Amino acid sequence: MKKFIYYIINYFSHNLERKIIRLLKKEKKLVIFDVGCFRGVFSRKIAHLIKNKKSKFYLFDVNKNTKKYISDLLLSKYFKFYEIALSNKNGRAEFNYNSFFESSGSSLSTLFKNDTKWVSSRKLILKIFLQSTTDYIKYKVKTSTLDSFVKKNNIRTIDILKVDIEGSEYDFLKGAMKTLKKNIIKIVLIEISENKKKYDKKKIKIINFMKKKNFIFLKKHMNYSVSLFSNSKSGDYLFINNKVYKQ
Repeated sequence: MKKFIYYIINYFSHNLERKIIRLLKKEKKLVIFDVGCFRGVFSRKIAHLIKNKKSKFYLFDVNKNTKKYISDLLLSKYFKFYEIALSNKNGRAEFNYNSFFESSGSSLSTLFKNDTKWVSSRKLILKIFLQSTTDYIKYKVKTSTLDSFVKKNNIRTIDILKVDIEGSEYDFLKGAMKTLKKNIIKIVLIEISENKKKYDKKKIKIINFMKKKNFIFLKKHMNYSVSLFSNSKSGDYLFINNKVYKQ
């Protein structure tokens, strides 16, 4: 049942994949980074849309169940999975795992964990469907910056960088500054999540950050299911590299 609820919510929350593929229609091969991949829904959609293009997918998540959820994708040589949290430092950090509904609010950030209205309303919905409701669990995870990962793995280009990490996106961007500045990334799709009162400030901060790295804000899609019965807000923001698209 929880899996079914997740796919229903995801269907209405994310819809910019076709727009992204249209922007990259001339590319013969793509390199896709799926940061916060969970069940691999984004990568599955992209793989379906590009069909026979022999593209490389790099998937990242520190949910201990993710490798099992994407085991079918990992049978392909074009998909690689890393149990690493991409953030602003290399080392280890505390991960807040949402054990009652793992697809939402699991993050290095405590944004959703500390949103008592969000937590209580989600637990109530699950109880209505006779689902178990436990609490958040903390555990240590390995962290890396995108800059370090790109250098270590000799990544020369990233066509699509998708980031869905439930509130810790600005820390991720700080760890990606060198890579963003090199103009090797063409498209960034990032979910921005924050407390409703602070949301506009964070949104502007990230848009300005991306602008300084030559990225133009192109389109957004608000995820209204997050705002429902909560103090939090979330939306997907699509950016394109101005320098790359001018060449």
